[in-house]
Amino acid sequence: MAGSRRIASGYLEDDLARMRALLRFIGFILLTGGFVAFVIDGARGIANSQFVPTSLATTLEAALPALFPQFLPWMSAHLPEAAQRLVTGSLLTLPTAAVGAILGILLLWLGRRPADPFLFKPLR
Repeated sequence: MAGSRRIASGYLEDDLARMRALLRFIGFILLTGGFVAFVIDGARGIANSQFVPTSLATTLEAALPALFPQFLPWMSAHLPEAAQRLVTGSLLTLPTAAVGAILGILLLWLGRRPADPFLFKPLR
């Protein structure tokens, strides 16, 4: 009976390790994408003698040309007006580099390995 518990817990540990690895992978991709967006914005800023970061809305329009135009009507039909103002007024105007970097760092933090409990001694 104890062996079956160990196997079940081993599967759970393997699944958690895979999930952490997936979170870290996606986090690295987003962090790299944020850095690339910053470099592109910087090169464009040098060429134009003025730094203007690319907004998230512009990036989504370029990356998802068929899906993004359908997003705004869907949002107006399914979300309250306060949430619509938050998304269109705040989130979609953020720089793509900042969004990619912040989401990448957040996913890397969520996918970190747990602390080893044997390294910490209990307080007495």
